[in-house]
Parts: sequence; structure tokens; C-alpha cells
Amino acid sequence: MTHVVCQFSQLTQQFDTKTVFSGLSSTLTDGLTGLVGRNGQGKSVLLALLAQDFPPTSGSIRWLVPFYWVRQLQRLQGLNLADALGVGALYDSFERIQSGEASADDFAQVEDRWHLPALWEQELHEAGLDLPLSTPVQHLSGGEQTRLALCRAFLQLDHYLLLDEPSNHLDTAGRQWLLAKLTQHPAGALVATHDRELLQQVERILELDQHGLNEYGGNYAIYHTIRDAQVAATEQQLATLKRNRQQQKLEQQAALEKSAHRRKQGERQRHSGSQSKLLMDAQQDRSENTLSKLKQQHQQRAEQLATELGATQTRLEIIKPQTLRSAPEAAHHSLCLHLSELVLPYVHHAPLTLTVQQGERWHIQGRNGSGKSTLLRVIAGLEQPISGVCEVHGRCVYLDQHFSLLDENASALTNLQRLHPDISETLLRTELAGLRMRGDKALQPLKELSGGERLKVALLAVLVGENAPTLLLLDEPDNHLDLDSRLLLEQTLADYPGALLVVSHDPAFIAALNISASLTLTA
Repeated sequence: MTHVVCQFSQLTQQFDTKTVFSGLSSTLTDGLTGLVGRNGQGKSVLLALLAQDFPPTSGSIRWLVPFYWVRQLQRLQGLNLADALGVGALYDSFERIQSGEASADDFAQVEDRWHLPALWEQELHEAGLDLPLSTPVQHLSGGEQTRLALCRAFLQLDHYLLLDEPSNHLDTAGRQWLLAKLTQHPAGALVATHDRELLQQVERILELDQHGLNEYGGNYAIYHTIRDAQVAATEQQLATLKRNRQQQKLEQQAALEKSAHRRKQGERQRHSGSQSKLLMDAQQDRSENTLSKLKQQHQQRAEQLATELGATQTRLEIIKPQTLRSAPEAAHHSLCLHLSELVLPYVHHAPLTLTVQQGERWHIQGRNGSGKSTLLRVIAGLEQPISGVCEVHGRCVYLDQHFSLLDENASALTNLQRLHPDISETLLRTELAGLRMRGDKALQPLKELSGGERLKVALLAVLVGENAPTLLLLDEPDNHLDLDSRLLLEQTLADYPGALLVVSHDPAFIAALNISASLTLTA
């Protein structure tokens, strides 16, 4: 039996003159709920409002249970892990008792809590943080600090959790740990995420779009099925409206031709003098009034159809994933990459020997810090190996999660012109418009665009033109992307003709790429 934990009604949030969303209402229940939506739609703002970080412009929020909020890339404060977990005072009491320096207050503090140190250590161990609680927080890597912040959340057993993209920057083992902890957390959670493996475990999904908050009962598979049905129905509706518009134009043309024919008949009768002038004038007035009403009716119908068409087209753009077709490869290269006894900088590992042939798709695996990104950067010529051979045959392009090949201060159009000076501005604008980046959007600095919009520019930069690169290196390109952008990336790469090396911890993304081989790095 589910229990209501929070109710919010008519939430509206504005910053200056910009409205992020308006009129959001829903009820949260215990259990696991997913929150999805395109980047920039306001998911993080909604979580911050629910966490009462700041008041909404209007609307109300009512909590029935305690809650705990974890921001994206949250970093906990404190001298050591115990402080960061919020148990510093208790930990210090246990330490003084252990060393024989405890006071009566220390024993009073830990009464009935002797089990807690083992619980804290177990929590850290399960998260892959096999470190003493005395370890300084500053010694942790970014990924370790993310896991530490989540550990503190999972220690709040009676708190409903508000989590913002918790699986970002977690490796495969970290994602598996997160999934297990979420499904075991007794108080429930609302999780803003694009992680389809995580969404597969939720009991319902809330989708935030420009029209409001939509609820889908069930997990990602059910949500995806419903969305596919919505796309099919909307496409059918759009096709029907287009046929109706064409039919309306034909009917209008036929009516106007019939009216013109009658007008000519009247004029012939007037000139023949077979009827009185008074009668002919009356008939002409009636004819003109009828024609005017006919034109008005057809104009109203045409405007109504145009409005329905525009609304349906907009709705289809909201719910339908986009596609981008890759250019063909320049020339056939049976051998794309050869590594021999390659030793990478920064990490300790066995020398790498690898051969990648035309059309092969490799998944580069390993825990955070094992050298996956370093390997791709060495292949791309951005880093130098300590020793060994690295030979690339044909054109190689490196695309990381930050899309570093692009200048974030320049516009999409300017970036594409810089990278493809041989392609006309008209063609580049057409390509951008095909990915819904029309008009001023193509002229905005990239730093003002969403992650999905920057992905579109990056994919065009890599794949537009006459020839695709021979070897494409992808370093967690799915990180920070919303669901639609991930689908766009997957569908684009499905048509990519060259060899592919990809680093990713998303099983659904990897499964969609039809991987033919894998390399696991250990350090």
C-alpha cells in the first residue's frame, strides 16, 4: 500500500521575467519515482523548490515526512568523512572511548548506538569507499565525493530522497551500487535522471515538458511504449490535417470557379437584355454577398486548419526523437588503428596491444581512474604515451562529454563554419534547422544552449559534409544528455560507417550501438 509523502499544487517559478514552468501539481508517494524531461525544462528547479531551497513564485508544497536533497555533483563539507556524513560528533566520542580518553558525556552520547560505526563502515564499503572515517574529504576524487554525498543520503532511512542526476560520473560498479541502494531505501525517492537502467526500476515516471507535468504509471519500458503510441497517433493526426488542408484548398478553388462561372452567365444575360436591369442588379448583389460569405468561410476554415497543424507539429517536435544521418566514409580502410605495447601516462597498467578494423565497434571499459579517457586522448594525439606504438589510419575525431572540439563562446553556425569552411552558410543553416535549431538559436553562443543542443552541433561538426571520419572516439558522450538527446546520439551512431571506440557506463547506450568487441582497462 502506497502512502502520500508530499503534495504540491500550482507551482510556478519565474526568474526575472523568464517563466521556467507554471501550474505544476502532483502528489508524491513512497516508492521510487522517476523525473524526466529535456535539459533546460526545469527539473533541477523543481527539485530545489520541493527541497524548499527557495520559495516558489506561486503555489504551495506540503510535506508529510522528512526529506533529504542531493544536488548534482554535490560536495559535502567537513574535515573528514565522518564530518561529511554528518556523524562527526558521534565518531569523535567513539574514538575517545576507543583510546581510553572518554568522558561521561561521551558514553551518554553513544548509548544504544554502539552498532553505528559498523553501519557507517559498511555503507562506505558498499559504495566502494574502503577508507577510514578519519580520511580528509579533500583526498577524494570527484566520483568518490559523489558517492559520499549519496552515502549520507542513504543513511537517512526515514527521509524521502530528492536526487538530481545521481548516476552521472559513476562508473559501472557505482551505478549498480546506486540502483541497489535506491530499490532498498525504505522511505522512497524522486530521482531526476536520464539513466534508463535506473528508470526501468521506478514505479512511475513524471515527465516535465513545456506544457506541464505528465504522469506515466510504470517503468521506462511502459513509458517508452506509451510515448511511441503518442508519436504514432500524432503523426497520423498530422497527416490527416494535411489531407484536410489540401481538400479544403480544392473545395475552395472549385467553389470560386463555380461562382465565377455564374457571374459570367449573369453578365451575358445583362448584355443580352433578356431580363430587367433592376432584377439583374439584385441578382448581382446576391451573388457578390454569397461570394463574400464563401470566401470568409473558407478563410476561417483555412486559419483553423493552419492553427491545428501548427499545434500538432509543435506537439510532435516535443515528443518525437530526432535523427541525423551520417555522411559516407571517404575511403575504405581495412585497418583503422594499431596499438603495440602502448604504455599510457598517469596510470599503471600492462602494455596495450590492439588492432581495430573497418566497421568495428569497441567498448572501452574500466573503473574511474583506470585510464579510459587517457587512452582515447593518446589515440587522438592530445596526449603522448610513455612508450609503444600508436598508428591511426585515416581521419580520426575525438568527441568527449564536454564537446571540447567546439568553442563555447561562439555560435553553432560559427563553429560549423570554422570546422567546415568548404560548406556554404545556407547548407549549414539548413542542417541546423533540420535539428530544430532555427533562426536566432543558431546564432546564440554555445554556452547558452542545453547539453542536447550542444550535442547536435557536435554531431553535425563530426558527421556533416561529404565524408565521415574513419575512426570516431567517444568519451562518455551520453553524460548530461536528456533521453531525447541520447536517442538522437544512438540513432546517429547506428548509421556511422567507420570504426568506433566508446567509453560509457550506460548499459542501454552500449546495447544500442551493436558493440562488436570490448577492452577492459585495469589500474
